[in-house]
Parts: sequence; structure tokens; C-alpha cells
Amino acid sequence: MSNANSISLGLFATRVTLFIFMAMWALLKVTTPASYGASENGAGIFGNFYGVSLGESLVLVAGIAQLLFLLAFVAGAAKLITTGGVLLMNAATLLVSLPTILPAVAGGGNILFAASFPVFGASLALFLMRKHDTFLSLGGSNAAAGQAGMQSGTA
Repeated sequence: MSNANSISLGLFATRVTLFIFMAMWALLKVTTPASYGASENGAGIFGNFYGVSLGESLVLVAGIAQLLFLLAFVAGAAKLITTGGVLLMNAATLLVSLPTILPAVAGGGNILFAASFPVFGASLALFLMRKHDTFLSLGGSNAAAGQAGMQSGTA
């Protein structure tokens, strides 16, 4: 397998696994909007982590919009926008999770939120290498040109 094919397949795997990871959270917004939105039980996830109070119907709309966005992302469409959007979503999650992650180092907090670091790293790598992400990609119409450029070192 050529280096260009390895890179393209690796980026495709990163795109698909980021989609799976993020789609689970988006599906939760659709199936259990009460856990994210403000209710009689409290501020919900959006209120607790992001400082934004949303009602259940807005959470549902946000979940549907996020799922549609993620479908465009996994299809490889409009890569600047979709990979950039995924990067921004994961950067925001990392930033709001830091107060939970940092105490975990000292024995408190929740170490599970540390998964935000590799997710952000994968998002950043995919964003930076989006032009080489051509395998099964709607944005890969110039895949042959991209692979030829990668092989010659010009891409």
C-alpha cells in the first residue's frame, strides 16, 4: 500500500470514528433532551458545563442539527466547514471539561473527561490534513490529483 493510500485510509478511519463518538452524544440530545436541557430537576448538561440554559425543545433541535452536520462530516462534504466545526465542538468540550479533568490528576474529579484530549487531537489532525482525506469522501473528487501530489511531495 502506498503512503498516500495509507494516509487517506487513516484519515477516513479517523473521520468515521469521530463521527461514531460524536453521533452517540448527538443521539442522546434527540432521545433524552431532558438530560441536556433545563428542567425542574436542574440546569441539565448544557447549563452545568456550558453555562447555557436551553429548554428540551431547543435541545432536540440542536441534536437534530448536530446529527445532520455530523452526517455531512462523515460523508466528507464541505471539509473546511465540517472538519472545522467538529474541531470547534471538541475544543469547546475540552475547555469546559478542564475543571473536571484537572482535579482528577490530584485524585478528585472525573478522569473519564480526559478522553477530550485525544478526541481534540484527532479532530485537529483531521482538520489539518483534510485535503488528504479522500477515501469515500464527497470532497474527494480530486482524489487522484491529491494522491499524485502527496506522492510527489507537492500537496
